Amino acid sequence: MDLTLLMASLPVVFMLHDFEEIIMFEPWLRKYRDEVRRRFPPLDRILRAHHDRLSTPAFAVAVLHEFVLVAGITFAALALGWQGLWFGAFAAFGLHLLVHIGQWLIFRKYVPCVATSLLALPYCGYVLVRFLGVTAMSAGELLIWTLVGLALTAVSFPSAFALAARFERWINRSTAA
Repeated sequence: MDLTLLMASLPVVFMLHDFEEIIMFEPWLRKYRDEVRRRFPPLDRILRAHHDRLSTPAFAVAVLHEFVLVAGITFAALALGWQGLWFGAFAAFGLHLLVHIGQWLIFRKYVPCVATSLLALPYCGYVLVRFLGVTAMSAGELLIWTLVGLALTAVSFPSAFALAARFERWINRSTAA
């Protein structure tokens, strides 16, 4: 398969993965909230600070924010040759999948995103092998771009959740009127 097509597939794989989180997070949290609170108090505090204040549509706005970032980086990489930046986004996504799998192993029950994380790993592995086979970047450069991708992710989350919170306030005002 052509590497360009594999790179262009990243936003699609990202969105398929996040559909599982959008659809399953709220029912999962209703079912397991007491267990999360008891077994993982720091996680419970994070959930209360972010997810509990957002409806599913507002959470979908945060996901849309991240999708636009991934799609924009992918488009720029393909149109302008910014493969390093794309690799950073790809690596951050791959590490994100491993975090979900780690959550599943620690929780020992289904967690939202684990099914699509397991399904997306072969894509990530195949793309990684293909990318490494053609790139002229050194291991150090790949590491730097991975750190850039992780930093972009960390920096984008606050604005994604701020936008989602703003949408939540708007939707609450619209339905109250």
